[in-house]
Amino acid sequence: MSTSLEGSRYFELDDLDYGIAKALQGNARLPFTQIAKELGVTEKTVRMRVQQMQEDEVLSLIGVLNPAKAGLTLSSLIQLAVEAGRLDEAAAELQAIDEVRQIVLTSGEYQIMIQVLHRDYEELSGFLLGRLNKISGIVRMNVIHELKLLKSSHTYLR
Repeated sequence: MSTSLEGSRYFELDDLDYGIAKALQGNARLPFTQIAKELGVTEKTVRMRVQQMQEDEVLSLIGVLNPAKAGLTLSSLIQLAVEAGRLDEAAAELQAIDEVRQIVLTSGEYQIMIQVLHRDYEELSGFLLGRLNKISGIVRMNVIHELKLLKSSHTYLR
């Protein structure tokens, strides 16, 4: 195989794991027999490596929904300032909310940033007033609306 990982930041993967993961990130439904043929190994080897990467939580084979096609056309990033000593509590409450797609701890004046997807501004308003305002410890928020999606990628290996 021509791909070398010397100097790569993906040091946990050997060349074969890297090749398998790269093939699957392009098409998670690619047959293992095809991957095996391209990488010069057996289908059983590919199957076992995929299973091991899944068990090690290195690889997940999932379907990714296009939110806009599902009617979730309003995407917002919300920065949250949290009271000192209440970060863990606020984060735990956020994790329990289905509308919250992503939670990130950040540096600066806002300690948490979340991403939420909604159908419209009325639904977003209901979320802000009915759910987010009730989380203990949040003292300030900044709502950033995503105006236009220019790139969305689930390709991490290059």
